[in-house]
Amino acid sequence: SVIFLLLLDRSEAFSDMFQYWLNNKEYRETVEQPWFRVHHNRHTKVPAAEKDQSSFGKHNVPDFGPEDKPYWTDLEKRTFHCVTRACVCEFFGGTNASLAFDEFPSKNTCRLKNGSLLKPAMRKEIRMLTDEERMSVENALNEMKRDGTYNRLSRVHKYSGVHSGPAFTIWHRELLKRFELTVRKYQPAPHNIGIPYWDTSLDSYLPEPKDSIMFTPTFLGTTNDEGHVITGPYANWTTMEGLPYITRKLGDDPEGEFLTPARIDWTISQDDVNKVLAATLPLTSCETHSMDDRHLEYSHDYVHFYISGDMGRSWSSSNDVIFIFHHSMIDHIFEMFRQHSQNRTQREIEYPETDERCFPPWHNADSFMPFLSPITNRDGLSNAYTDNMYEFAPRPTCERKRRDCGSRYLHCDVIHNIEPTCMSKIRFGGNCTGFEGTSVCFEAECVEGKCQTIVPDLNELKGRKPKEKIFPFTFTSKLQKEILNM
Repeated sequence: SVIFLLLLDRSEAFSDMFQYWLNNKEYRETVEQPWFRVHHNRHTKVPAAEKDQSSFGKHNVPDFGPEDKPYWTDLEKRTFHCVTRACVCEFFGGTNASLAFDEFPSKNTCRLKNGSLLKPAMRKEIRMLTDEERMSVENALNEMKRDGTYNRLSRVHKYSGVHSGPAFTIWHRELLKRFELTVRKYQPAPHNIGIPYWDTSLDSYLPEPKDSIMFTPTFLGTTNDEGHVITGPYANWTTMEGLPYITRKLGDDPEGEFLTPARIDWTISQDDVNKVLAATLPLTSCETHSMDDRHLEYSHDYVHFYISGDMGRSWSSSNDVIFIFHHSMIDHIFEMFRQHSQNRTQREIEYPETDERCFPPWHNADSFMPFLSPITNRDGLSNAYTDNMYEFAPRPTCERKRRDCGSRYLHCDVIHNIEPTCMSKIRFGGNCTGFEGTSVCFEAECVEGKCQTIVPDLNELKGRKPKEKIFPFTFTSKLQKEILNM
């Protein structure tokens, strides 16, 4: 007989120890854990007898009293379901007429008022944006917050978000597309900067992920002792519930962690759509869906848990702007899987089979997306999203001969991984243990495990003799003064 006993090593280098009993002898094996940095409790299925009582991931929104409900404007109703640029052209105040006599308008012809053509939105890793591009997105989001549009769109997720099943990824894909159209409209023409994605795998291997450059006033802002976001472009944002701040409690949930390259690559390489569009809260009667911790929705959850605060609760998560940056990354992973493991035909037809023994009907392929009609789940598989509406810039990479990740906010690590790996730079004062002598600190140096400014020893400076000016030739004192004053 063989008995497996899982022991959890909670050290920084996470590993699993397996204990075997073979023929009444004990053997131990330590296995490096590439998928996760922390232990996660086992997921459990919903008892079939409790099918009618289970919410299957639907948000249980607390009663905060009277609150505005989400809605779509008439203009949004006419354009937000679209997956061609000609169809959304009205939203941007443009026209789909062509200016060339020998050229007919196409499904993607949208000429803006300034004469430029509307192009697909470009989604970049947030640290790969130029400072000007990033501030353009920040300004748009803040203007949306001021006039109430951000909260109105966020309430769509609060009251209608779909989770715990196959439709999770594509429902959020459609919501993010609509969010992005709005963010683009609030930016100056030609409106081509999309919602950046935040690749948290770039932060996952930091000695302390909360010390990432992301949690500084330049990017996502810092928090006070109560977890209120008080600096940065999103400081003092009023939440949907009327609170005067976003709340984050970084790292306080023991199951919270960022993405890892291993889990991203695991998802991209799958050849079974059920492993990607998975039933993550299936009934006990379900035999076709596993509950593998590496499923994309679970990986998505762990980032929410790590940020915690508003992000730690499904109904309040869209209060935090991190929500849209994180979901842009989840959509990127989904699209990388589609490009790697499916052909164009498969991308639009492969979806988990309807099975009432596994998940509720709103996850079925032909069901309408809650509050996103007339879009069905099957419509969310369309190639048109990334053919016409947006595209992703590649994730940052580096090489031993090119130790440049393309951003001053990123560091190329050639020490701790088999291959050179881009990672986030660490904020001033952050933990940089193991990176001494590298450029991992942003505008600081890693000394004795801490990103700090090197202050010269004044006593040492006082003891130094001033450098003598040496002239190769002998000049008169008058001529020396004239030379020095030239």
